Amino acid sequence: MSNRTGYIMGICCALVYNIFIYGIDSNYILDFFASFLGSLLIPVIISGLISLFVKKSFGKIFGITCLIVFALGAIGSNY
Repeated sequence: MSNRTGYIMGICCALVYNIFIYGIDSNYILDFFASFLGSLLIPVIISGLISLFVKKSFGKIFGITCLIVFALGAIGSNY
């Protein structure tokens, strides 16, 4: 996985997560973007902390972290 692929995978996971959890309402499109950026905040922090200690590219770590965090969040919100 390249660095760019990790960023794309992380952003796509965040988009799918927000659509799955909140849905899309054309009246509240600004709320959708705010929740999209807010959902990316925690994986960015976790990826930043991991990349401080492990000398790998940030994009790879970000993509994998987003996939794990959003999968756990989607599973947890349905139960």
